[in-house]
Amino acid sequence: MRKLRVGFLLDDLQPNHSVQELIDFVDQNEQFDPPILITGYQNKEPKLLIKKFIGKLNKNPFKILDSFLKYFLLRVIKKYETRSVLKKFPKYKVEVNTERLESYEKIKVSGLWSKSFLFLEFTNRDLTSISEYNLDCIIRCGSGILKGKILDITEYGVISFHHGDNRVNRGGPSGFWEVLEGKPSSGFIIQKLNQELDGGAVLHRGNLMTNHLWLKNRAMLKEKSNIFMMQLLLDLAVKRKLPDSEDLRLHGNRLYKFNSSYVLFRYLFTVITPIIINNLVKKVLSPMTKRWSVAYSYHNKFSTSLWRYKEIINPKGRFLADPFVFEYGGNNYIFVEDLFYKDNKGRISVIKINDDRYEFIGVVLEEDFHLSFPFVFRDGNEIYMIPESSKNSDIRLYRCEKFPNKWVLDQVLMSNISAADTMLIKQEETWFMLTNKCSAGIGDHQAELHIFYSDELKSNSWQPISSGNPVIFDSQKGRNGGIISYKEKIYRVNQVHGHAHYGKSFNINEIIKITKDEYIEKAISSVEPNFKKSIVSTHHFSANDSIAAVDFARYQRRRLASRS
Repeated sequence: MRKLRVGFLLDDLQPNHSVQELIDFVDQNEQFDPPILITGYQNKEPKLLIKKFIGKLNKNPFKILDSFLKYFLLRVIKKYETRSVLKKFPKYKVEVNTERLESYEKIKVSGLWSKSFLFLEFTNRDLTSISEYNLDCIIRCGSGILKGKILDITEYGVISFHHGDNRVNRGGPSGFWEVLEGKPSSGFIIQKLNQELDGGAVLHRGNLMTNHLWLKNRAMLKEKSNIFMMQLLLDLAVKRKLPDSEDLRLHGNRLYKFNSSYVLFRYLFTVITPIIINNLVKKVLSPMTKRWSVAYSYHNKFSTSLWRYKEIINPKGRFLADPFVFEYGGNNYIFVEDLFYKDNKGRISVIKINDDRYEFIGVVLEEDFHLSFPFVFRDGNEIYMIPESSKNSDIRLYRCEKFPNKWVLDQVLMSNISAADTMLIKQEETWFMLTNKCSAGIGDHQAELHIFYSDELKSNSWQPISSGNPVIFDSQKGRNGGIISYKEKIYRVNQVHGHAHYGKSFNINEIIKITKDEYIEKAISSVEPNFKKSIVSTHHFSANDSIAAVDFARYQRRRLASRS
């Protein structure tokens, strides 16, 4: 089969590192011909720039002053935020290899810009030059809203990112408006462009928890979306077919853009100023942290209100979270994450329930790395646990040798994986693994739900379901928060994240269908953090036939939490 020929539409030969990675991916993968670069249309001749400047000055001189002010404020914001971005995304300011880009074959085009410099078309000569290379698709990596025959010149068209949820956020800059307006979720789409502005065919969509800073939010969107663009191109090279696009969707939201410097002043005062003040307070009083707690109750067919659940007192200098209820020998136990503030590392502890009393048994599993989310289950006469071990980049199966205290590593189910909060469901003779994998490998587990299956529990060869992963890519739905089996039905609990707020609330969903080919769930109910005094978060729920357990968090100064 002929290799896929991909063209990259570039403003110039100094793109950002995300574009460089896409080009390198195509160049280094045997499924593709060497990448072709299409560039030269971004005319930066001084005469044109001066003409544009004079046109603005004649039209409205105050606009020019405002433009200078916007430029200055943007520099201030970027200077403040860049250090924080680099801690999480070290590639953010990596210099691209211009010598390498120069070595690729290039198509020089001139382009035809609209008077507003927003819309870009290509001349017949440009189109002829591009046609001669027999490209299969073009990836738009530059500025300008494309119009005209360029959109149909290749078999698979022009494929483009939009680093925003087009159902909510049109325009740019990417990642900014969600932070400014306190949106809980920031999205991206990959689309095949057509002649309708904002009306492209959506081929892939993802929604992530909004970060607290603009540049961090933007960097996260680019890191994640790049991985899915690579996968889309690889699938296209193998299958010679684009994924099915979304159904008809109308867009009625306004176009976001910087109309004036007021927007940036607003960002400085509502986003950055509170962070600076909070950082100063932290130096004096120690940081404010969310301290999690666990409560339980005999649920009486889930009729007992959450405010009646009995709170388990956190051990000194620790917190409890992620409760999983388990029955053994006629008694109920709750397995929990037990985080020690002294080393900021989680262990697995267990609490024995005796009617209205509880006995804190203590730590039953500890590793050199952080453990949490102790999913405990039976298979025949054996009892197993899969705790979260994302810090060790694997998914581990532990077997119980003596309940509840002694656990041994039985099988590493997956290695070299960034995944969290794994649960298993057995349907007939097939095991299904529901896990929150980070496709970009950057430790962001808040949005993607992946499902794998195996005919054997103790397997290290789990296969993705055929409908494709992630089955859910949404920070409001994706992350696991517990599981319930009740009256022959299975319910998945999912965490709901707020604006830069991990685990704000949770939903309960009935699993309608889970097979090797498909996953369907239906939302049943939602729970907000309002059932205990002063709580601000709740993100996990677990139950068996008799008792249930929930977790929740309150704000507390770190210094106080580590001593009480």
